[in-house]
Amino acid sequence: MTSGIGFETWLQYVDGFELRHFCAFELLNDRRGLDCLTDYHRRLVEAAVANGFGVIGEGLHYRASRDWGALIGFSPEALEEINIRAIEFYKGFAREYDSPETPMIVGGMLGPRGDAYNTGRLPDAAEAEDYHAGQIHTLKAAGADLITGATLSSVEEAIGMARAARAADIPVVISFFVRQGGLLAGGETLEDAIEKVDAATGSAPAYYMINCTHPTEFEPALTPGDWTRRLGGFLPNAVAMDTLALCKLGHLEDGDPEDLGRRMAGLSRRFPHVHVWGGCCGTDGRHIGQITRQVGEARKAMAAE
Repeated sequence: MTSGIGFETWLQYVDGFELRHFCAFELLNDRRGLDCLTDYHRRLVEAAVANGFGVIGEGLHYRASRDWGALIGFSPEALEEINIRAIEFYKGFAREYDSPETPMIVGGMLGPRGDAYNTGRLPDAAEAEDYHAGQIHTLKAAGADLITGATLSSVEEAIGMARAARAADIPVVISFFVRQGGLLAGGETLEDAIEKVDAATGSAPAYYMINCTHPTEFEPALTPGDWTRRLGGFLPNAVAMDTLALCKLGHLEDGDPEDLGRRMAGLSRRFPHVHVWGGCCGTDGRHIGQITRQVGEARKAMAAE
């Protein structure tokens, strides 16, 4: 499977949209915005399908939660409606491209309550559970197959998110953001973070991922141990650069898609159980094409050994 998220940088620097508070979901209300979202996702899906990979369609819901919606003037009713429409957006691709060989999964992606990088005050687990529960229930009712909590810097928020999804009886994936050197914002190692979330939730997450950082930055977090069996996906940025700086450059840094594919293929040999290979900020269909092609070739080579 693959997943492509973090397309806000593409929308800003390639398509020229000014995203208020990084909220891409409101482009569903803009004719050109909808066309650009469709074009971006179609190129990603077709690159994956060409290499025999299914796709988890997700990402538009990242900031479609209560606080962020209110910042840009969405009422609770309007926010619920656009969450549903975003699920329908991904269902459209599922209807068009789903096959036994390339399954299409519809995901609802939740971002943190606050900013993922300038974290400020972080919610405790109970507050996070209460905050995210409403969006999770909306996404499930709209037909989401799973929930992904992405770019999480806080163990407590990850616990609350996982508990809210478990209470709603929908599968949940937790994707952490680790800083250069492999640590979360609170100083936890990835191993510690995963173990704490599992202990507090009865291992509620189906699996864990890393997103919004380059392999050269997150590989130090991948210390040896049985805990790595809980990892299920990597969604890297296109380049190794401080994420806040990357968002303020004024242009897209898309790196070297072939090199990123090669690095991901190397990780696929190291972690043969990982099944989601995608991209985050700065990536597009070119990167997904290289990642799925090279990971697929690496898997075939391992199977033949």
